[in-house]
Amino acid sequence: MATSKVEQGRLDRAFMGFATQVARRTGSQWAMVIATVLVVVSLAVAGIETTNLLISIVTLLMVFVLQNTQNRDSAAIHLKLDEIVTVQPAARDHIRGTERRSAEEIDELSRNGSVEDTGRPAG
Repeated sequence: MATSKVEQGRLDRAFMGFATQVARRTGSQWAMVIATVLVVVSLAVAGIETTNLLISIVTLLMVFVLQNTQNRDSAAIHLKLDEIVTVQPAARDHIRGTERRSAEEIDELSRNGSVEDTGRPAG
């Protein structure tokens, strides 16, 4: 079943809001305290196997939520930095879009200040 662009946009915005709130709330000291208490209670009530399973499931879900938040933050930072490079007269334009280059190209840029032309635009 195909979803329309409107439905996909709503779903994307809903997940983005959810991921942002989860990342903010789970990054607090209170989240750590609550998680510790829940693990201790789970160990006492359900045993080690059930507790390990619950921890594994929660960890897997948190990886996806936090990676989503990190990807959005990283993309926003890259856009802002590219904008700064664009408006600076002395900036080297070939540095724009460096995040899309290979690790070897980035190392070469760092060492030499330029990369051999790979035939593809940096930005």
